[in-house]
Amino acid sequence: TGGSSAGSSAAVSLGIVPAALGSDTGDSVRKPASLCGIVGYKPTWGLISRYGLFPFASSLDHIGVLTRNVKDAATVVDDIKGKDREDMTSLDYDKSLVVGIDKDISSKKLFYIKEIADIDSYDNPSEEVTNTLKEFKETLEKIKSLGVEIDEVSFDKKLLDAIYPTYICISCAEATSNFSNLTGIIFGPRGEGDTVDEMMKDHRTRGFSPLIKRRFVIGSYVLQRENQEKYYLNACRVRRLIISKMNKLFEKYDGLILPASGKGADLIEGEHDVITKDEQILENHLAIGNFGGYPSITIPYGFTSNMPIGLNITGKVLDDANVLNIAYKIEEILPYKNQIGKGAK
Repeated sequence: TGGSSAGSSAAVSLGIVPAALGSDTGDSVRKPASLCGIVGYKPTWGLISRYGLFPFASSLDHIGVLTRNVKDAATVVDDIKGKDREDMTSLDYDKSLVVGIDKDISSKKLFYIKEIADIDSYDNPSEEVTNTLKEFKETLEKIKSLGVEIDEVSFDKKLLDAIYPTYICISCAEATSNFSNLTGIIFGPRGEGDTVDEMMKDHRTRGFSPLIKRRFVIGSYVLQRENQEKYYLNACRVRRLIISKMNKLFEKYDGLILPASGKGADLIEGEHDVITKDEQILENHLAIGNFGGYPSITIPYGFTSNMPIGLNITGKVLDDANVLNIAYKIEEILPYKNQIGKGAK
């Protein structure tokens, strides 16, 4: 079910719990929500305290919630948001997210990115992507019936192609720094060896999975003095370019609307489709919400190959109430609110 909050998402989808917390550094609340047919909401960065969260990439990490409808997501965040003296990045935000969530949205303006949502942007799109984008365009027409204006906007393709490598460079660098205390000496299972270096090497060799090792190797590499300018600092510059472009668009529009993923969940067993290079943007664009700390929510909007797919709405910083209002009214005209996945009792 995708992402680091997959367990929380599956539990909500199966009806085991009505709501669950998750962490979202690149898409890991909103993508699992899409694949499980539920709601995944990542508030503005700092709206929910991260005290107690194991950090991955501190400038990208968000706490989010998973529920089966938009109002539940707003209710949960209303209860847990706000300033926390244990987290200096938390925000003093006392505006209710539930009050006014059902307001009329006929004056709202949304945009989608042509290079992501237009099937002609893909050289050889898979059947899954074709179905996802077809369903997306049909859903946009339903949303327009609410009086919402939706425009197609072109975005620099080079910046879109750079989303994933930018995320990898920044997140791995920050993770390497955050987890430098995992030495196998000061706490946890102790590494074996005659020297400090040998103990650390043994601990990290036996204690880290291949994925984690790869991330730490990348993070260490991009932070090396001779590589910082080319990789890490350039990634930070690209992040700033993307944020600047988005902030400019948010001066005119209330939100960005796009499919949350290009396909439904993969089966645990069996062959996995390979994501082609030109489909990677569709799979990775949710990281924009983390780059800018924007409020971002995924709601279910259909199925492809009998698997659920989600619709994502992202708005400007601290405009959470507006984003939730739009998502709530769209949810009302779609037949997927409060659905419970197969296997639930």
